[in-house]
Amino acid sequence: MSLQRALDLAAAARGRAYPKPTVGAVVVQAGEIAGEGATETGGRHAEVVALEAAGDRARGATLYVTLEPCAHHGTTPPCTDAVIAAGIERVVFGARDPNPEAAGGEERLRAAGVAVEDADSPEAREQNEA
Repeated sequence: MSLQRALDLAAAARGRAYPKPTVGAVVVQAGEIAGEGATETGGRHAEVVALEAAGDRARGATLYVTLEPCAHHGTTPPCTDAVIAAGIERVVFGARDPNPEAAGGEERLRAAGVAVEDADSPEAREQNEA
């Protein structure tokens, strides 16, 4: 359900960050949505938007995100740093990042003790191929 909500957020914001991927993210704490967001025009990544919306409720929560969180410094700091700093306990992502410069988020999160699951979602892969 929560990954589907993230996919819906990304679909609704499609093209907003072109040529970068449009991503959706949902923070779930105790079975309830604590924060959500999609990539914003101008570059704020979905994970950062959702984590800021969740505030302190992000600690110990699960983050559902359509694309593997980025692990590199580009126009924004790595989303993995924000996820770790927020105290997220588990990340479920819909598709691996096909960009080798941005990939590596799964490994970075695991190294920091965050549980990570690749949901291998065909819909998420399709969203990020366009």
